[in-house]
Parts: sequence; C-alpha cells; structure tokens
Amino acid sequence: MSGDLFGWKNRKTGSVHQYKAADIVSASWIMTGFDAYQLRILLGPHKNDLMVRFDGFHEKNFADLSRHFEAHFKVKLQRGQQAYRGWHWGDVKMEGNNLQLTVDGCAAFDIHAQEIAQVTTPSKNDLAIELIQDDTRDQQEDQLLEVRFYQPFAGDDDAEGPLQQLKQKLVKKSGVAETKMDSVALLNDVPLLVPRGRYEIDIGRRALKFHGKSYDYTIQYSSINRMFLVPRPNSPHVNFILSLENAMRQGQTSYPFVVMQFDSESVHSVDVNLEPAELQQRGLEKLIE
Repeated sequence: MSGDLFGWKNRKTGSVHQYKAADIVSASWIMTGFDAYQLRILLGPHKNDLMVRFDGFHEKNFADLSRHFEAHFKVKLQRGQQAYRGWHWGDVKMEGNNLQLTVDGCAAFDIHAQEIAQVTTPSKNDLAIELIQDDTRDQQEDQLLEVRFYQPFAGDDDAEGPLQQLKQKLVKKSGVAETKMDSVALLNDVPLLVPRGRYEIDIGRRALKFHGKSYDYTIQYSSINRMFLVPRPNSPHVNFILSLENAMRQGQTSYPFVVMQFDSESVHSVDVNLEPAELQQRGLEKLIE
C-alpha cells in the first residue's frame, strides 16, 4: 500500500492487481480464527462492487492499518463479525453486485455476480446458483460449484415470489442471459436428448442460451471444441452434438456433450437478426430454411 494506491501480486501466476484510494467504499476487519484476521475492502460501482480480501493478518496489525486507511484513504477500518453459529438459514439480499447471506446479523458469505455461471429454479421454492469453475486454481484445492437456496412455502400462488425476483436480479447482474434484441436467431421447442428436455435456443453473437421449463444454460462458443451431425439409423431424425471443453452442470451431474435432435424430413424457417451488410459479409440470407 502507498498513499494513493493499494494492490497485490499473485505469487503463483505473477498477475498484479492495483486500485486507487478513490475506488474504496468501505473496509472491514474480520476475525477468522485465533489471532487470525482478514481485511475486506469493498470497491465502488465503477469497479463493479468488487470485494477484495487479504488474509494472514494478526491483531497487532490493526492499529497500523487503521491509521493508514484513515490518513490516506479517508476510510474508517470497521471491525466486523463473521457468522460462526453453523446455521444453514439466514437473510439473503443484494448489495450492489454482491449476493450476501447474513446469519443473526453477521456476514456468512457473499457471491459476486461475475462468479455466477447459471441461475435456475428447479422448483418454485428452490433457487440454484452454479459458479464459474476456476481452471487456474491448484487442482488440489476444493472449489465451490453450486449454492442452493430454499424458501419454505408461503401459502400463496404468487408467480413473482422472492426467489423469482432474486433470480431476475442475479440473471441481470451476472449477464448469464441476453436480451432478445441481442439474438441472432431463435429456435423454438427443440428437443434435447442430453440434458433431456425441450428448450428454446437463443443463438447470440458470443454464446448459445438454452431456455427450458426449469433450467437455463449458457454455452460460450469458445468452450465448444467439436461439433457432430449424426444421422440416426432407421429413423428420420438427425442428432446435432456439441462437445464442450467445460461441461455444463445440473446439480451433481455434468454434461460434457449436448445432444440436440431434429427431424430431417421437416422444413424449418429461421429469421436471422443481422443487418443487410453483415448478412452479405457472412454469406447468409435473412430467412434460412
């Protein structure tokens, strides 16, 4: 840290992260064990409400850090508490781009929207959040892949309950779904053999979006390593198979392949949502059959 900047260098990757004093919104001093403390720094909206954590501090470091933050960053270093009761219930709320769970008024954990890969509602009372896999981590380290919230039945049939509202916020802030205006093309009611179900497939510029009755999936084009078009013997159907570098997940089940099924004897029309100049550049027509 200096008078105007703070940052760190990753010893394993060598990457350097650096922020300005003006980026800091708040700073917390959290006890995580016997004479073990964590410094948490919340950055502002222009830094996407990022939460930065530094471990390995001791109680003796508090006074020096507190003076430095107040003198140079104009921020008071607040003592905070980490939830330790072991309860598996609490209050969930969105703070900027962070999903926070508090237990008895103490922070239990938080998830940043950029860490989210998928948000689904397996049932009306369940909300499942799948997290992005970090391929750069030490493979001996454990990684959290999914968090699931359950809300007890409230006794009403309101379709826009708290879980649905929370899902909409998470989808919007994490960017896991594109709007229809960003779609290049849309395929309706496509049967999938793996994972099984019928899905609306939204073909975007950078990703495929699969919208089902209970689950939504996003596949980045960069994660597709091979594609196969396989006719089924003694059948009018043909299977279109995507081989994925990073498998899709649904709970504890992973899907390294996505298998779509089409009727080769049927004629389908697809409206391509591109400007005439781009259609010509890509050799496409406005209406593809």
